[in-house]
Amino acid sequence: MTATVDQSGWNGRKRFLVLRDGRRLAYIDESGGRNVPLLLLHGYTDSSRSWSLVMPHLREYRLVAPDLPGHGLSTPAPLPTLEGFADDVIKLADALGIKRFAVAGHSMGAMTALVLAARHGERVTGLACICGSLQPSLLTSTTLGAEIQALADPIDPNSRFFREWYRCAVPVNAGFMQWNAQEAAGMPAAVWQALFAMMEATDLRQTAKQVFASVLLLAGGEDALFDETHRVTLRGAFPEATTEILAGLSHNPHWESPQRVADALRGHFL
Repeated sequence: MTATVDQSGWNGRKRFLVLRDGRRLAYIDESGGRNVPLLLLHGYTDSSRSWSLVMPHLREYRLVAPDLPGHGLSTPAPLPTLEGFADDVIKLADALGIKRFAVAGHSMGAMTALVLAARHGERVTGLACICGSLQPSLLTSTTLGAEIQALADPIDPNSRFFREWYRCAVPVNAGFMQWNAQEAAGMPAAVWQALFAMMEATDLRQTAKQVFASVLLLAGGEDALFDETHRVTLRGAFPEATTEILAGLSHNPHWESPQRVADALRGHFL
């Protein structure tokens, strides 16, 4: 059962960290009963809102969910990199007085979490990779690259492209999906394209060798974007990881079945 979340009030709950270069990093910070920090990193063109359906099922944790640079209410980085994203997350943890934490990431957020665990391993107590990849290479298997390069401002959130972009294997709350689409459409086309180029250039096979935290590999069985080929590569990089395939779910299992994803995270981070 999906918990009721006030999506219209989500942005009003955000706090802001002003970084030394003047950029603004927006984030949600919710303290739970055990106050154990769990950082939640969203995917490409999403925001902290991406975790809003899961968070009510993880109330025992201190949940920190940033809008990664260029997403939500956060300022874009001049030249986005996963390393820069990871370092910004560390700056946020420092500002909040969080020395050690678990981290879960979805898609691009999973890649960021892997880089974070490799660069700042002494800070990371556990890592969950949800529908992630070591080598996205999206252009080689889909038409996404051409479609994203063709985007122009203003972006239409009701376009065929957006309907496909947010296609899920099972129904997801329509209000939540509408807010997602509106916020993603509000991102300049140039930011979409710069972030996509960043992911296209990503190869985390060597980075994965520097990750020593316990790893959970969580995936939707119907994920057509990062399919079994990507999952095999991840399993090869992390042979001791706990692996769980969520049957019947696609690239956004945390939207489609928040409780199942929360249960998997809780089981890994206990």
